[in-house]
Amino acid sequence: MVRRVEKYEVESEIGHGGMATVFRARDTKLDRLVALKIMHPHLRGAAEARARFRREAQSVARLKHDRVLEIYDYSGEESDESYIAAELLTGPTLRKWSDEHAPIPAEIAACFAIEVCRALGAAHEKGIVHRDVKPENILLHENRELKLTDFGIADMVDSASMTATGQILGSPGHMAPEQIEGGHSDPRTDLFALGTVLYLLTTGRLPFTGKNPHQVLKRVVDGEYPDPVRFAPAIGAGMTAVLRKAMSKRAEDRYTSAPDMEKALTELISVLGLGDAHDEVTKFLADPATRTKEINALILERSLAAGKKAKADGRVADAQDDLGRVLALDEGNAEALSLLANIGSQRERAATGRRLATASAVALGVLVLVAGLSRLAGIDLDGTTESSGDAGVLVVVADLVDAAHGPDAASPADAATVLDAGADASLTLVAVPIIHHVVQPPRHVVFDPDPVNVRIVVDDQAARPYGTYNSDELTPGRHHFVFVSGTACCANDAFDFDIPPGPGTTTITRSLPSQDAILHVLSNVLGDVVVEGVHGRTRGAIFVPITAAGRTQRASFTVSADGYETQSGEVELSAGATTDVSVTLARVPTP
Repeated sequence: MVRRVEKYEVESEIGHGGMATVFRARDTKLDRLVALKIMHPHLRGAAEARARFRREAQSVARLKHDRVLEIYDYSGEESDESYIAAELLTGPTLRKWSDEHAPIPAEIAACFAIEVCRALGAAHEKGIVHRDVKPENILLHENRELKLTDFGIADMVDSASMTATGQILGSPGHMAPEQIEGGHSDPRTDLFALGTVLYLLTTGRLPFTGKNPHQVLKRVVDGEYPDPVRFAPAIGAGMTAVLRKAMSKRAEDRYTSAPDMEKALTELISVLGLGDAHDEVTKFLADPATRTKEINALILERSLAAGKKAKADGRVADAQDDLGRVLALDEGNAEALSLLANIGSQRERAATGRRLATASAVALGVLVLVAGLSRLAGIDLDGTTESSGDAGVLVVVADLVDAAHGPDAASPADAATVLDAGADASLTLVAVPIIHHVVQPPRHVVFDPDPVNVRIVVDDQAARPYGTYNSDELTPGRHHFVFVSGTACCANDAFDFDIPPGPGTTTITRSLPSQDAILHVLSNVLGDVVVEGVHGRTRGAIFVPITAAGRTQRASFTVSADGYETQSGEVELSAGATTDVSVTLARVPTP
């Protein structure tokens, strides 16, 4: 028998949450399909639950925007069954979609965020703060666009002050610090939450995780989250800067408004020459795999060109970021490796040039001083001498050894030391330093990488396999090294190392950073997974940091879902490897 709720015929369940169940239904009067959100029966007597339902209907009814779910009808608080009828969206939530597709290229993630910025901008303009922006409340429609949904805990704020105070409501991993500490919310609260969504899309994991909600909330308040580059080396400096600003602890350090954040993201995608965010999202959703390859090829091309230019301009940090992004996408890119290796020696040459310039200034000061004192003493530089009266001056030449490379460059004021023998003395000694450079002999350097399957780049040399290149003769001083990993277990390691002077052999021992292990938990129902403090979802990729020296470790995990019994287990994880675990959750027995 077909269930009816007033004029709606309920067809099937779409999803459910802690407050309501959403059904696919038909409006019999207008003959159209709708999403019918019906409050759980046990909550209908709760005033706060009914007030939230009313708030959602009223707040969204005030909004007319292409990226906001449209509300058609509301039952009213006097109805026996509290419901909201809204447009029926076809796609999954962004959370479910990201479980299968994230991480995605940073510029495409930026396009997703731009679309949400536009929805939030429209809401904030009406004085509405969403307060629960998360991937579960962003739906994909017809595989071509995003829609922001669930304004159930939205606050109507004073448009003059743009602040609000209320009870602490929201999702722990996406709540801003001020929302946790005092319940205060303004548009920047939503932008913080959007930053966490953007972090998920670019890295495949949430920024704030923990063993329990309390730990998660503490990390949010403390601003503790892993550097996104750790999980997504190809993310780029531009996106990293956007994430840091959006998720700043202090609201005043974040973007001032949704249009402000949208502008920063638009500038980011313009570097690749991408079009409007909506068009790019549509194109990407139509074929994510193909479009990812196209975007990554574009990032490689533009980043390599940008890295070359930055290197030529002497912008070392920019060059390292651009070329590092190239190697993150194509670790064997010979041109990027060569350019990156040269940067270390280029930086050292620049530093040496600065030291030589200082030494030259000292030498010039010495010459001027010697000439002046010689004239004062009646001593010509060609060796002839004239009388200088009662007091005589003797110019004494002293060495300033290795001034060009010393830690403290001499200044012209220190170029001469006057040794006054006293008022009755007839002779004053002047010590004049002479600049010269001592070249240190090469030092035998042995490489000791872990693992040994690496290629080694030293300064401006080409990359060479460790098996044929275990040591080198290098001059003392700073050199730039890149250990390029040849296995999935480890990330590349770029670093500077100071070769000390002296005889004998010096060893460079480096342990490459371990890549995260990837865990897939396959279960009969969609649920939550916690593994070693990392939160994820079943059927999606969960990135687990590997801290063991051997790059493998046992990890405990739990799987839970509403209405099902929690299941625990252990699994062996390896750095950079994917492990699948299958679990079957049993329903909680009905009393």
